[in-house]
Amino acid sequence: MASFNEDDFSSPEEVDEYIDENEDELSSHDKEELKGIKRDLETEKQQRIQKRRKWAKYGITGVLGLGLAVLVLGPLVQVALSPSTQQKGFNLENQPMMGNESAPVTIVEFGDYRCPVCNQFDQQVFPAVKNNFIDTGKAKFYFINYAFLDQYMPGDTSQTAAVAAECVYRQNETEFWEFHHAVYDNQKSESKDWATEDFMMQIARESTEGLDYGQLEQCLSNRETADAVNSDRRIGRVNGVSGTPTIFVNGEQLSGWGYTTIAQAVQQELAKTQE
Repeated sequence: MASFNEDDFSSPEEVDEYIDENEDELSSHDKEELKGIKRDLETEKQQRIQKRRKWAKYGITGVLGLGLAVLVLGPLVQVALSPSTQQKGFNLENQPMMGNESAPVTIVEFGDYRCPVCNQFDQQVFPAVKNNFIDTGKAKFYFINYAFLDQYMPGDTSQTAAVAAECVYRQNETEFWEFHHAVYDNQKSESKDWATEDFMMQIARESTEGLDYGQLEQCLSNRETADAVNSDRRIGRVNGVSGTPTIFVNGEQLSGWGYTTIAQAVQQELAKTQE
């Protein structure tokens, strides 16, 4: 009798595929166990989606509560600008941007799709930043790949996910953000090499609309955007990035990634525009 674990599969669809490919070898008990794993994976996926929707509706009361919670985390989220990085030399012209181009404040995230803390940022902090600063025209937000975790973990999940995201961005910047969030929604353990080309294509088809998926598959298979991903990482290194997520506000690196840290930095920059 086989023994299965939820970590053996990255999606409900992968469970179905496994059952189809091994139909004759699986016992009835195995099939029931696999169906249970599929249900668990579907539940987790729905919970991630619902959680995102909840944060997307975040009001000021919720944001203040988040700020208090973040403060408990300690040194990682001190409300201050880091003096260690004063360089402002990254070119944002070809980077994904959300918000009004004329917004007075620029927020930049360097992230790695394999990074679990980046997932926390995307699901717990970013929605409040979007609600309070991006959607109100006070700030615009850029994402730059810093795909570095592959050097510590098996496989090339960081690189593959980043290449896939760049391929989507090449076709449609709006759909890039849908794919970007969906990759985090489907993120697995950082110790697993989960970002396969097939899985990236599955996420793209499920989360985006109007793309040329044949072209996207070719872009991903040929690693056509690998140079852009590698260039992003060089931009990060030059500007003092050593881990993810790393946040910059108007060119200054912050000492943390929590909402309170970002909010105070943005407010400081907005105050300068009133002087």
